[in-house]
Amino acid sequence: MATEELVTEQFQFLGIEVPKEVLSKCVSLCAEYDVDAETFIEQWMAFSLTALNGAGPTLENINLLEKREFSKRSATRNTNDTTGTSLTVYGAPASIQPENEVLSNYMSDTPKRVKTEHTEQSSNQIELRPATYSPSVDHSGKYSSRTNQGSVVYSYGDEKLLATLANATSASDITDLNISQVRNDDGELYTKAMFGFELLHEKASTFDNHIRYISQCIMKKNGITESSSVRHKTQTEVYVAGRIECDADARLNSKSVVLQGTWDESLSLVVPVDLDNVAQYSLFPGQVVVLKGVNPRGDKFIARRVVTDAARPAPAPNADLMNTLKGTISMVISAGPYTTSTNMAYEPLKDLISYVSAHKPQLLLMTGPLLDCDHAKVKDHSMAETYKAFFDKLLDNIGEIATASPFTKIYIVSSQKDAFHVNIYPTPAYSSRKRHPNIHFVPDPCTLNVDGVLVGITSTDVLMHISQEEISLK
Repeated sequence: MATEELVTEQFQFLGIEVPKEVLSKCVSLCAEYDVDAETFIEQWMAFSLTALNGAGPTLENINLLEKREFSKRSATRNTNDTTGTSLTVYGAPASIQPENEVLSNYMSDTPKRVKTEHTEQSSNQIELRPATYSPSVDHSGKYSSRTNQGSVVYSYGDEKLLATLANATSASDITDLNISQVRNDDGELYTKAMFGFELLHEKASTFDNHIRYISQCIMKKNGITESSSVRHKTQTEVYVAGRIECDADARLNSKSVVLQGTWDESLSLVVPVDLDNVAQYSLFPGQVVVLKGVNPRGDKFIARRVVTDAARPAPAPNADLMNTLKGTISMVISAGPYTTSTNMAYEPLKDLISYVSAHKPQLLLMTGPLLDCDHAKVKDHSMAETYKAFFDKLLDNIGEIATASPFTKIYIVSSQKDAFHVNIYPTPAYSSRKRHPNIHFVPDPCTLNVDGVLVGITSTDVLMHISQEEISLK
């Protein structure tokens, strides 16, 4: 049910401030025509951009939206049963209807009346498959014929403890976990993204603070007391701190390395770096390093040593964070995508749901993507339902874990590769019109505090991205 708070939240997500009387009118329309807040805002944006040249929401414009669009909905539904071209949709329930009729009117000529054809499938298979214009959605023969299903590929730790964790969680092991997202240094949580609100000076300040903080950690770890400007002329060895960048329009190489200093020490200037005298290094764009060397003319830094180690010391065994727990913890972590590259049958996701239902862990951490934008079946535009609608369908299946394991808490980490989500990083948490009490959404990246145990999570394979850009000499 739409409320003023939900409608305000949707408008604020788009950066729109709405007067009180307009909010009241929007809520009354949502109640009268049985639409939720998110759908109403989508319909308003489509109408505003098409008919009002992007004008803001006023009482006059909202009344015009009702007159031109909402008042015709009942008549449109009646005529849809007798007019329009039939469109075959495979794998869709018989009651399928377009989720957003106003948007479909403005964005395409796709007829609203659909004809469904059912194949001999179980109900679960239909639920986990998107409605598609293609007549066949084959299973993966390679996936179903694998011989190592459920086997342990690699393990680390005490064998008795691992054997205990492999068993299903019993009722005596259930603990009331207190799980919360850890705030950043400013005490804030990353919840929503403001598109187009990133100012250049704020971005530069963020980079500068990053260089300063990491370089100080490196210097402290390696006993370095002071550093100089990257442009300081000197024939004696000095230390300079900065951020590795590439001065070419190509991949980083040993001849294109430049170092950007901080504002305080170097006025954010850059200097080319000569690595010929360095015996060993490993660098990638964006890396913060401390270099030791000389700069005879001020226009090129001749490096002789690269210092990058800022790792914190390993904690003492007697300070183990696990001692803060009142009982045992059983945690399952999974990574997307959750279907094979050849189909949209989501067989791996079904296996994960079966595993969690059988082992009953206290916490399930799922990292995206759930609907990979690079999947072949997404790129060929064969899906006959919206990405968001299919995401809700996946959530319904994941939420069924509560039936077999009611105390399992599910935390889903967003991914910029999801077709139904925004492809920005950091990535805000997912949102859904459907509510499942055992499912929680968190952004990418994030840190969770699980009864004193800090768990850092990300859906992005940072090490793979770094390895593709890294240069090294050993």
